[in-house]
Amino acid sequence: MTLVATLGDSFSCGEGVGLRTDLADTWGARVAAALDGSLVALAAPGARIRDVRTGQLPRALWARPAVATVLAGLNDVIRSDFRPAAVQADLTAVVVRLRSAGVLVVLCRLHDPTRLLPLTPFLRRRVQDRVAVVNAAIDAAACDPGVLAVDLAAVPQLGERRAWAVDRLHPSVFGQAAMATAAASALAAAGMTVRELPAPVEAGAAGLLAEGRWFVRHAVPWLASHTRHVVLPVVSMAAGARA
Repeated sequence: MTLVATLGDSFSCGEGVGLRTDLADTWGARVAAALDGSLVALAAPGARIRDVRTGQLPRALWARPAVATVLAGLNDVIRSDFRPAAVQADLTAVVVRLRSAGVLVVLCRLHDPTRLLPLTPFLRRRVQDRVAVVNAAIDAAACDPGVLAVDLAAVPQLGERRAWAVDRLHPSVFGQAAMATAAASALAAAGMTVRELPAPVEAGAAGLLAEGRWFVRHAVPWLASHTRHVVLPVVSMAAGARA
């Protein structure tokens, strides 16, 4: 049986702010099912790339999976202490250690998280610039033939509103399935036996009322508790753009 370990953040564990996707519906679990394998779920909400390196990677190496999925970086992008060199070093270390252990790595390039968000042009560009830094580190790490790069920006279903949850940031069950399909296609192209999975239950996009309720109930408390490292830097960047 193929053992699949999932490393990363809320995209892979299915838990966001006021959101929860059943583990079986996450893209990593669907990849494991496509390989007729079992899942070692190591991803955690809020994880940054350094958390993957220091906390999740040792557990993955201990489990000795045949395949590891790695998706992280968005939590780095939104932080005040974003450091490109640290992102590069941590991501490289994760991939090198997994490959040294003979693990086939499915490494995801980030999509543009600003596409559905009501941001100013300056903030949108700033986030996009940081995403480009993370993706450059991912591209460098994906030079190893044992690393399969999956570009989330190239997954057509992720361009649809229904692919995203009520917060417009985390993938819905439909979005998770689309990510799994892209990863499974990459694994099949690499020579692995992959079985077709059933389509997820269809669901429409969240409406404005649901989005408003989520924002008041969950987003506002989260922003209040992350003022120092997220909110203030964003306000500072916005103020700098107007100056």
